[in-house]
Amino acid sequence: MRTGADLISNDELILSGNVIDDSWMSWMWDEDVFFSPSMVRSALAQLGAGRITVRINSLGGHVNAGEQIRAMLAGHAGGCRIIVEGVAASAASMILMAGAERLLSAGSHIMIHDPSGAIFGTVDEGRRHLEGLEVTASTYASVYAAASGKTPEEARKIMKAETWYGPDAAIAEGFADGLADDATSAPPASATLEAARAAFMGANRVLMERISAAKQKPATDRAARPDQSPAAARGNQQKEAAMANETPTDAPQADAPATMQAPAVTPPAPSPSTMQQPSTADVLAGERARTRAIREMAAPFVSSGRLMQADVDALVDEGVSAEVAGSRFMATMAAAEPAGRTVGQRATITRDDTETQLEGMIGAMMGQAEGPAQQFRGMRIRHLAMELAGPSRGFNDPDTIRRGMRSTTMMGGAFGVSDFAYVTTEVMNRTLQAAYQRRAATWQLVTGAPLTATDFRELHSVRFGGDFSLKPVAENGEYQSAVLADEAEGLKVERRGRTIKLTFEAVVNDDMGAFQRIPMEFAMAARSMENSMVWALIRANAALKSDNTALFHASHSNLASGGAAAAISAVSVAAARKAMWEQRAFGTKDKDDFMQVEPDRLIVPPALELVALQFATAVTPAVDGNVNPYKSTLAPSVVPNLGAAAGGSDTAWYLISSDLPPIAHAYLEGYNAPTVQTIEGMNPDAVTMNARHIFGAAAVEYRGSFKNNGA
Repeated sequence: MRTGADLISNDELILSGNVIDDSWMSWMWDEDVFFSPSMVRSALAQLGAGRITVRINSLGGHVNAGEQIRAMLAGHAGGCRIIVEGVAASAASMILMAGAERLLSAGSHIMIHDPSGAIFGTVDEGRRHLEGLEVTASTYASVYAAASGKTPEEARKIMKAETWYGPDAAIAEGFADGLADDATSAPPASATLEAARAAFMGANRVLMERISAAKQKPATDRAARPDQSPAAARGNQQKEAAMANETPTDAPQADAPATMQAPAVTPPAPSPSTMQQPSTADVLAGERARTRAIREMAAPFVSSGRLMQADVDALVDEGVSAEVAGSRFMATMAAAEPAGRTVGQRATITRDDTETQLEGMIGAMMGQAEGPAQQFRGMRIRHLAMELAGPSRGFNDPDTIRRGMRSTTMMGGAFGVSDFAYVTTEVMNRTLQAAYQRRAATWQLVTGAPLTATDFRELHSVRFGGDFSLKPVAENGEYQSAVLADEAEGLKVERRGRTIKLTFEAVVNDDMGAFQRIPMEFAMAARSMENSMVWALIRANAALKSDNTALFHASHSNLASGGAAAAISAVSVAAARKAMWEQRAFGTKDKDDFMQVEPDRLIVPPALELVALQFATAVTPAVDGNVNPYKSTLAPSVVPNLGAAAGGSDTAWYLISSDLPPIAHAYLEGYNAPTVQTIEGMNPDAVTMNARHIFGAAAVEYRGSFKNNGA
């Protein structure tokens, strides 16, 4: 019989074969490859806390077992890095959603579909079974939606279609984060998807045949197996009747035309015990009551730090009663108490005290000397690690630093990071955002208020318009209708970033410069990224998605080229202003419906800086005819990204209206500035962080801008 230890290889959790329920284990042959919730729980206990790597190659199996395993992996302290090596189909694709990091090998696939099953019973039992499947499918759709950023309705549609994804498609749809590190080049999707589908159907057919055959074998055959006692054989005989009415799997029945088709085996006559099964509603109500009782019992101990939430979730998943859970909690807390502890008073750090100390350490590392940071004034990286190591630091400084880097005394390992990783990441994060805000963004000259993207899919900047001019009212009081028109431009946010490592050597060497140097470099890189994305649209004269025409184009009446191109002067600016004044509202049919756009910004490359400043400088002309009436209406700005050195032009200049900017930009919701996030926070040799910035821009409006190619 396989155990949890069989799932561990090179300190990694290997989930290969069919996903089975724990009750199936006695029916499996020794040569079968499978894994169950109890095996995974045992393996996780052996692997311990901290981030673990999980490798999956499974065509799925039991739907509830798959969810139980997913919940265990999602609640694992430190999180899981899950890699699909081959296929994660059906219930195995649910398990994949638990990953804090979800990766696919170059030739792997995932498959998502609706759960299915078989039922033997009355018409009413069949209806209840269908209702249960619908509830299960809707619940699982919410899991896929939360993991991918989709809506539950979108996820449900994907499930109903039984959708297969290769690596690129899975990443694009949000079900995976990237390719595994050892990925090279993926084979053609067409060459592997059909093979994966065929393997899925064949393997699940074999699995169901094995279970059916096991149910039909004589009791004497199973009793004779060397790993079962006579008592166990009698217990298995009792399981046969229960399994006849079980809905075991989400794997499709290859030969069944519908999920309501009865299984091939002929069930025994129902006994009185099987005729008195509790209803689904009763079972669900009982499970909710059990879960609520366990969580309410554990709540005060979790908040005080004496129990970990993962311990509570584990007992809920295990299915034990509230009484058993209480005994387990007491045993866990007793084992954690130091030897020789008495029942007398003891000092504790409350949550408020902990937060104050953490804020003090963060502030001190950022150079602050007041408030909570006062007691840690002058602290350096080396001192931080030693402080977190606790009072019994000893005389070996490197060993003390290493213990401090993995200490979880204050945070309790929350978020899967050590106290040292939390403090240093927070310092990096706050320093980075402050440096980012200090650096001006020149691209804001051509953008308006930011949009907010809820995911990485394309969002639309929509312009509404129409012929809204007032028309004569007929004698009978009838009003003419105005038709609303719309025009949409597409915009996607893009994620870019780099990895930061704060090594054990840097801590021992007390490299404080890292906290100023690294955030400053990333802040500069973030602003450069934004500048590059926005000004490239202006420099390259990007096409609008709505009409597939360049932003500056003769058909848009906002481009002076050929013989009309001229240097900056009162005459050329007047011509540009005329074109902008005469722009009409989108969708209008009225010849008098002008938008009356007035420019207030003059944007030039560095080669035209002197000309632009002279044009805008207030001087008294010798002759009235030389008066420049526009010098006080335009604010000149110099943008190096538009010049020839950046691939642009040293002669072109632009007029922009701040009321109708040509470019829209967006941030991902909650990420309006670059951020730093810990990805390895329990490693005593290094703290690994990702600095990332999520930003996007697109050309969306031509009526508020004008380009002159210059002379």
